[in-house]
Amino acid sequence: MMAEEKVIDLQDAKQKKNTGAPDGDKGKFADQTVENTTIDGMAVRTYTLNDSNDSLYRVLSEEEIAKREAEYERKGMEEAERRFREKERMMNAQISGEMDDSGFGFDADAAEGAADRVRLDPEKLQDALAKIRKDDRIVCIGDSIVYGYEVEGTLTWIGRLRRECEINLLNVGLNGDTTEGMFNRFHEHVVDIQAKAVVILGGGNDLIGGTPLEYVTNNFAMMCQMALNYGIVPIVGIAPEPDHKKVPEEWKMMIDYEANIRNLTLYKEWLLAFAEANKMPVIDFDTGMKSQLRAGYSRYFMDGAHPNPAGHKIMAGIAKKAFQDMGILPEEKPPADDRFAL
Repeated sequence: MMAEEKVIDLQDAKQKKNTGAPDGDKGKFADQTVENTTIDGMAVRTYTLNDSNDSLYRVLSEEEIAKREAEYERKGMEEAERRFREKERMMNAQISGEMDDSGFGFDADAAEGAADRVRLDPEKLQDALAKIRKDDRIVCIGDSIVYGYEVEGTLTWIGRLRRECEINLLNVGLNGDTTEGMFNRFHEHVVDIQAKAVVILGGGNDLIGGTPLEYVTNNFAMMCQMALNYGIVPIVGIAPEPDHKKVPEEWKMMIDYEANIRNLTLYKEWLLAFAEANKMPVIDFDTGMKSQLRAGYSRYFMDGAHPNPAGHKIMAGIAKKAFQDMGILPEEKPPADDRFAL
């Protein structure tokens, strides 16, 4: 009703204006003030909007506009958060159902138990692996060793292989990620994009943070099981051992570093045994780098834990040889010996 009254008032004001208001007079018509003046012989009419909350011609101040924009943005963020949480809840429910069907639980299994409970037909896995070519999508999921901490994307081991070998590797590593975080996003970042194979590399951050080894191995085994459930070939990745001499002292003061070294060694032993028991392919960066870099190991790490560009170059060579052994990349023929050619 108020809007209709305003329209009538404005129409009345228009009628009054048309009947002629003398120049120089100042009159108020509804929500606007009209002032007629003469400047240098020219008639000038000035309209000023009055500050009325129910005006049809309400003009917001900059402060009010900013408040409304902030409120709109806040509501948008709340809605986005709600949708994300709902999607996360549904995804976790789906994952839980899959793990129940697989015989896995979220409690800590013994390392040997987790390995034994993966349902795997080695012949079926080898058949699936033999069908994978370098153009097929291969996802690499893991932590900063996969992502390439502080290294340009094209210079990481994944970036180098993509550029030099034209292999379809997708990097979904996250700095600081744990096996629990990898497991929680495994469906979205691996299964949903229909990967043919997945390189799983992680666990160091778990152990540094004090997570029991049994939880780490269980998370790793469950990711392998989920991959197998969807016909995706799991590839076991083993990160290079840190250069303990170069690791910052403040890191060592924050944790029981000696215990962490022992756990890293036990974890590598478990990964190798787990892969062997289930006939899974392996990319062992640790053994590869140690065998190639018997001297000057420190030069290939920027802080003792994260490989620098030179370290990633070595890792690319190790991964390339592993993919060749799997049959995903073709074997390179040695250059012909033409020293005695006529």
